[in-house]
Amino acid sequence: MAYLQGNDIKLVKFTDRFVTPKYIDWLNDHDVNKYMCTGRIPISKEEVGNRNDYCNIMFAIMTHIVVENDAGVELLVGSDSFSEYIGTMSINAIDWINRKGEIGCMIGNKHYWGAGLATESMYLLVDYALNRLNLNKVECGVVDGNISSIKMLEKNGFKEYAIIPEDYWVEGKYNDVHRFYRLQGW
Repeated sequence: MAYLQGNDIKLVKFTDRFVTPKYIDWLNDHDVNKYMCTGRIPISKEEVGNRNDYCNIMFAIMTHIVVENDAGVELLVGSDSFSEYIGTMSINAIDWINRKGEIGCMIGNKHYWGAGLATESMYLLVDYALNRLNLNKVECGVVDGNISSIKMLEKNGFKEYAIIPEDYWVEGKYNDVHRFYRLQGW
């Protein structure tokens, strides 16, 4: 059942059926999690339930686009099945009194990086958070160097409001974290 659907993406409720070996591999893949809190310590299928407990709302990202990697060439071929599981979206730390939450996105399937699907997924999630949940603000932190996430947020109307110096350890050094927000009605 589609919960939120766009042109090339649908977000469905994240359930145990999405805790697959592929998902565990994503959580343990350094490239996928280089700029995220996950992936720093290896995680098993049994530990995933505890990890996901902090997520107030979590979706699996499904697409009908099939990526075929043939000699380094990526071809996008559409269908109507929305059967390809490529990542997750979440709204965490929802503060119902102040009507705000923290959002997150992980495109675990690297074949889909750069295809614009994170941008569409974020659009659906932000619309859901601001218009259906009636949150006033959603926020997101991005580690310095994660250019694709910054571009994705900017395409979805987010504004940078702070830089937290040396807040995140990655690649052998402390990196700044850029804080972004988007308000209801923008």
